[in-house]
Amino acid sequence: MGFFTYNLDSPIFFEECLSPDQNKIFRNTIDKFHSYVKYKDVPQRRINWNIYDTKSGDVVGAIGISSCVLAINARDSWIGWNKEQRLRQSNSVGNNYRFCIIPNSGIKNLGTISLKMFRTLSVKRWKEKYGDDLVLIETYVQPSITDSDNKRNGAVYLADNWIQVGQTMGNSIKKAPVLLWQKENSKRGELARSNPDEAIKKYAVGREHYVITESEKKLVFVKPLMKNFRKVLLS
Repeated sequence: MGFFTYNLDSPIFFEECLSPDQNKIFRNTIDKFHSYVKYKDVPQRRINWNIYDTKSGDVVGAIGISSCVLAINARDSWIGWNKEQRLRQSNSVGNNYRFCIIPNSGIKNLGTISLKMFRTLSVKRWKEKYGDDLVLIETYVQPSITDSDNKRNGAVYLADNWIQVGQTMGNSIKKAPVLLWQKENSKRGELARSNPDEAIKKYAVGREHYVITESEKKLVFVKPLMKNFRKVLLS
């Protein structure tokens, strides 16, 4: 069973995915109801929750946070940090890498209620699980192809007072998570501790430190979680 956030005064509650059954619910919800990005495992920090209707107990959505994207010009320029600051403080930024709600749930303002609960839980669980203070959350929205389809314009984030800071350049950068591997009690962890370069050659996607591929341009949204977030990120 996962960690619950249960409050009879709230129309929804979250359960963290800590079991195979809960992970399966999360994966199936994403695959069925997320319009353009199917579920896939990511080799990095990650916390997922299933969202439930308090009254019925039915699943009404799924949401997750992961490590932030390595480098995004729009976000980095808005924060104002340099490369050294970014590498040093990136663990204080999380990526709302998955969020979808099931249509026709009957719950008013389900999206914004979910995002508010998500922010509160993310700060708490990020600190408990990884030991870092989460001060900013980012997310990326691929715009709809047609003007008539306005479902993918980031409206739910704007309604929750997230800030749109620009868009991506259309390049995707993946970094081998060597530091996470080094914490594992496994052959991969042992190799990452003794010979990081060999671990990358054996286990990393593309067998390289960084893999750069083309991707669709996306809108970039951020949500500060404290007033002095820049002081933390620029330190």
